[in-house]
Amino acid sequence: MTRRKRNPRFTADELQTASLLVAESPITCIPSRKDRVYKYPRVRISMCDKEALEPAQRVFGTTIAPHTRKVRACPPHLFPPEGKGIWEITRTGKTAKQIVEHLKPLLTKEFLRKWEKVLEECR
Repeated sequence: MTRRKRNPRFTADELQTASLLVAESPITCIPSRKDRVYKYPRVRISMCDKEALEPAQRVFGTTIAPHTRKVRACPPHLFPPEGKGIWEITRTGKTAKQIVEHLKPLLTKEFLRKWEKVLEECR
């Protein structure tokens, strides 16, 4: 009986990030801040648990940022004070395209269909 080898092509962080993208990520097309003519694709993962975003932080190559809200979104012990906010990690433009392209074999067909639709909208 032979044992299956794990796929060395993807790290554990990349596998977890792909599952977070499929489950927690709204993918959108956002206008540029300066002239609002150009649009860029955006990949964002928002969660109450900051520790769950750490693998995505390593894959995205950016920091986890707090996003405050006026209403309570998270339990107070996960987003102090009072839980009025959420943790998020975001990438836009070329970097977002590169991340999705690299993780493409791990993503679902439905996610990729939505991604293609967003890329068409951003052109």
